[in-house]
Amino acid sequence: MERRKFIADSSKNIALTLVGTSMFNTRLFALNAELPGQFNTSIRHNDVASIIPNYQNVTTTVRLKGKEVKVHALCTGMVAVKTNFRTKNGIGELAKLNILLDKHYTEYLPIWVWVIEHPDGLIVIDTGENSATKQLDKYLSEENEIMKYFFRHSAKFAVEETDELNYQFQKVNLKLGDVKLVVLTHLHLDHTDGLKFFTRQEVIVGSQEFKRANGNMPTTYPKWFNPNKVDYRKDRIDIFNQAYSITSSEDLLYIPTPGHTIGHSSVVFKTDDFDIIFAGDTSYNQEQVIKGELAGISSDYKKSRQTYKQLIDYATRRKTIYLPSHDPNAGLRLQNKVTLV
Repeated sequence: MERRKFIADSSKNIALTLVGTSMFNTRLFALNAELPGQFNTSIRHNDVASIIPNYQNVTTTVRLKGKEVKVHALCTGMVAVKTNFRTKNGIGELAKLNILLDKHYTEYLPIWVWVIEHPDGLIVIDTGENSATKQLDKYLSEENEIMKYFFRHSAKFAVEETDELNYQFQKVNLKLGDVKLVVLTHLHLDHTDGLKFFTRQEVIVGSQEFKRANGNMPTTYPKWFNPNKVDYRKDRIDIFNQAYSITSSEDLLYIPTPGHTIGHSSVVFKTDDFDIIFAGDTSYNQEQVIKGELAGISSDYKKSRQTYKQLIDYATRRKTIYLPSHDPNAGLRLQNKVTLV
């Protein structure tokens, strides 16, 4: 599909997505932890700019065919969203209107990027945010006014240049040039804004997500952006059934987890001792899946419920660590190997 047509088609959809405004107070605020070093996700505060936590990168080691493989959780800045954005409030599509009417923001949430030092090569899952969002009007100057209005009234970013992915790679002694593959769970800008660092790497996204993208900002994509559009194959995995094999050994699988967007996908990493699901925005934290609490911003609430059920069913059969992209506790769940059920 030509870039111009893709932009035109996408601009017709006014679904909300994670974005933000400009400058923020950078005073750090120590929050009570649910696990050592983590932040309590129940805190609410109207002055979101005054409670910016300090999320730390996490590196852990898993076993794959008896060998050690490092997995990194890299924080590329933070975002605060309307409380009705994260948690559905209202019947049906009225919940979307309640996002705009909401006057309260959540605490700042991390924007995680996941990196696997896989034997096949360095694999990145989503690319995080960049500091261009500090000048939102300039950054989104080519987007339609409806989308910009929703963005201004739904979320706030706190992203500095030193939060971007190139700096996070340096912190864990990795090189961007060594990345073999970039996997996108979906096409919202807080997952695609780090694409600028991967001009030579293969990028994959689900064909359904690419064809029916909603809530995305296509004018923010690099001009060269032309991902490999992949399709799932049947009978590749329990519960979810369909999957696209990212690696030849099928220890990394790209699976359908629709709801947040119609074509949203997640990545399953099958290690020797447990599975890890890198879940994108399937939910905003693990508790939502456990409690059946839907996000207000979901494109399809019914599909989100179905995806939640599949996640629980899968985790019941196999030990599974569940890692959404904006869960404050995801990094330490990975480090401490805490499973979903």
